[in-house]
Amino acid sequence: MNPTRGSRALLLRLGAAVLMFLLAPAARAQSMGDLIRTLGVEALARDYLRPGADAIGYSFNSGLYHSARVDSGLNIWFGLRGVWTYVPESDASFVALLPSSLVALGYPARVTTATVFGGEGAVLHSGQVDPSGNPYPDIALPRGNGLRSTFVMLPHATIGSVAATEIMVRGIPPITFDPEIGKISFVGIGVKHSPTNYLRLPFDIAVMAAAQRLEIGRIMHVSNLNANVHASLPIAIAELYGGFGYESYDIRVAYTYTPTSPDLPAELRTPQSIELDFARVNFRFTIGVTLTFLPLVDVNAEYSFGVQDNFTLGAGLHL
Repeated sequence: MNPTRGSRALLLRLGAAVLMFLLAPAARAQSMGDLIRTLGVEALARDYLRPGADAIGYSFNSGLYHSARVDSGLNIWFGLRGVWTYVPESDASFVALLPSSLVALGYPARVTTATVFGGEGAVLHSGQVDPSGNPYPDIALPRGNGLRSTFVMLPHATIGSVAATEIMVRGIPPITFDPEIGKISFVGIGVKHSPTNYLRLPFDIAVMAAAQRLEIGRIMHVSNLNANVHASLPIAIAELYGGFGYESYDIRVAYTYTPTSPDLPAELRTPQSIELDFARVNFRFTIGVTLTFLPLVDVNAEYSFGVQDNFTLGAGLHL
């Protein structure tokens, strides 16, 4: 295989994995458009998409480390992280508070309906008739995708070390899958320092700070921050590790549409530009194990506990 063509194919596959994770199970523009076209209400769109925003934020803050050890001299590790994020049952539905304009037309003031991870959406019924004596139409809220987990694959590398400190980098270069969406890019960088390089302890400890950014054209901008402390203990070919972290994410989604359904009340058929901002802070607890089968090859698995739990599986080469 031509090296250039092979590298391009690999990047496209990695980019496709991120794209499918973002636009299908988490923040699908079509689902958001359905909700806003139906009701024209930002608050409902926000509640509908909130679990998807959590899945994005928590997934991209996963797999930041797999050992607290920082080797001296020039060291490079590169590989892949596969992250599964589990959606709790409570994130499958939410209580939608409907706008007064609909309530005045006989629709209910509140209804339980699906989030982006739920099943069938609720159907709104009105008990009134319009000025012509015809019943107001039923309004179907959008259904969810029914998923209970999401998956994303992230390229990941570390470079060290100077003064017991190494650099983490991860990401994909800008790639255009759909001209209407624009370029998709992801980049992350972190700094890890291990004081056990100059302290005598029976195990390794390290502190780390990382920042990441994901952009999908002009539609979505994601910023992640993470600060953690972690420790590891080697036992034969295994290295047990665990850590505690404080993290945050900020996700901004912009969407513009012109409602076209003639069945909607007139006040809900005006063009609108919607901007949604999702932000959350979270404490993360992580436990994991790294196995070194060959001097240059290792595999790690970890589980993180948070608002949405994660399982991460990684593999890479240590040079």
